[in-house]
Amino acid sequence: MSDIPLRYIHFDVSNKESYSLDSVGKHGFAMEIGPQSHGVVRSNIYTVMKAGVQHMLDWVHSFNSGCIFEGGFVDVFTMVKHVDYPRDNETHNITAAIHPQLQDQDFCLLCPEDPLFQTFSGETLRYKGNEPLYPFFINECAYYEKGIALSLARKKRVMVPAARVQTDEEQQVNEQRSEEDD
Repeated sequence: MSDIPLRYIHFDVSNKESYSLDSVGKHGFAMEIGPQSHGVVRSNIYTVMKAGVQHMLDWVHSFNSGCIFEGGFVDVFTMVKHVDYPRDNETHNITAAIHPQLQDQDFCLLCPEDPLFQTFSGETLRYKGNEPLYPFFINECAYYEKGIALSLARKKRVMVPAARVQTDEEQQVNEQRSEEDD
């Protein structure tokens, strides 16, 4: 899967605010692969999803077997806010679309005054934020009903430490040593 872009998104919300299945576990994890239109099966998307699930299962098996995973640096995008489409004050209908220069530019830096929306009369509406942020889930039809045109995130480079779980045998040996020391 090395040719597939991979992004780590951190949704810093409480479980009460979360609406997805990955919030059920202590350390949630979700995979989103796309874009793919609703009601469509694309073989390339299916193949990538299948490979991703298999990689995750292989990782869990290796971790549970005591394999050591080296640490390293990774870019994490922490969601800051959602941005709705411009809307008519009376009808609440959308009055603009994502600007053509922003469409399909997920995880590319969006700076203040960059084009954000294009009204249906052709006017460019610009990003008025105080800081550059990274847009993602741009113009996803599944979010229209939620009033989300795109989400914005801060990018941070974090160090992930090496990880290893004790095998059952190692845990038993450590417990025996602990009992002997008492």
